Amino acid sequence: MSGPDEAQLPGGYPDPAVVGWARTEDLEFAGLHIRMTITPGERIVQVWELVDGHPVRWLGNVFRIDSEPPVLYLNYRYESHFGRAQRDVLARTGAKFWKG
Repeated sequence: MSGPDEAQLPGGYPDPAVVGWARTEDLEFAGLHIRMTITPGERIVQVWELVDGHPVRWLGNVFRIDSEPPVLYLNYRYESHFGRAQRDVLARTGAKFWKG
């Protein structure tokens, strides 16, 4: 088998066969490999933790991205992983990704 099958995607991960999405972007941030996804018509950027390029856990959402700073809602597992400055950078990165 060359990769994980779709059944192994974490709960809530957008299924491109059902919702499609405009864009995704993978990056490294604060020692984590993450993926940002945008579902068409939404004003929310979903952020997912990746392991070997595969989404394994929801990290958080960036929303109300027309505010300054944008709002970042984190999964409780990651709240202590990011300091205030890192949260602001991640929120702005998500907002920039959404607008791009």
